[in-house]
Amino acid sequence: MSYRLLLLLLACPSALLAAKQPNVILVMADDMGWGQTGYYDHPALKTPHLDAMAKNGLRFDRFYAGAPNCSPTRATVLTGRSNDRTGVLNHGYALNLQEKTIGAAFKKAGYATGHFGKWHLNGFTGPGAPIFKNDDHSPSAFGLDTWLSVTNFFDLNPILSRNGEFEEHQGDSSEIVVE
Repeated sequence: MSYRLLLLLLACPSALLAAKQPNVILVMADDMGWGQTGYYDHPALKTPHLDAMAKNGLRFDRFYAGAPNCSPTRATVLTGRSNDRTGVLNHGYALNLQEKTIGAAFKKAGYATGHFGKWHLNGFTGPGAPIFKNDDHSPSAFGLDTWLSVTNFFDLNPILSRNGEFEEHQGDSSEIVVE
């Protein structure tokens, strides 16, 4: 190798690391059993988009819930730590602000990050409410650039927060956040 080429590569280390980063989509659903998808041959449920993602991507077949309910499990997935260390022992507990999250790690690695759906990590209980822009425990506080979220979910005609701005929607909340 010539010295000029070596000098060029040393001056531009990003040329060595220019491999395309894979897209990462983490899908998490409350109360969904392992066999409730088409790719696990469910006899009635049709999940063509999830089936395509499972066929063409990396599938975690041994991905277990960190707790028996949703808020602690969300905290465990976001941080990689057991829920008792994250501050989220049950519904109504807020994620510790000092927690390092998968969103922040991906953002640091140059990814665009987002959260779409039920947040449930800011300590609020009860029916779903939009998340305020200045909420210390919003998805932004944990490394998520874009979000269309609510504190807890409800089914029809939700008011969601898009990066802290409230939006009224018509229809089923699950379908709205996936679109």
